[in-house]
Amino acid sequence: MCKAMLFCYRIIFFKFIFNFFKSLIIFLKFKPDVIITTGAHTCVPMLFIAKIFKKKSIYIETMANRKTKTLTGKIVEKWVTHFVVQWEDMKYLYIDSIYGGLIY
Repeated sequence: MCKAMLFCYRIIFFKFIFNFFKSLIIFLKFKPDVIITTGAHTCVPMLFIAKIFKKKSIYIETMANRKTKTLTGKIVEKWVTHFVVQWEDMKYLYIDSIYGGLIY
């Protein structure tokens, strides 16, 4: 592995840790009953925190992708209370998902 890739992975790791603690501060400040998110890398720490504190969470999978699982979807699929997909085709990829239609 080249030094540039190793450097990139380190940056991603530290950004994740930073986002985790930032999300934890927000979570403890507002004490939400439910977390609703549409994804990307910033939702992963918040959904993990919701899992730790046994709060309900809803993840809405992106409508931009309809044939393959997203990386975020793969990570949070087992953590969330409700996993909503926006394409009927995606219900076959995410077995326990809920079809919500085009939400936004």
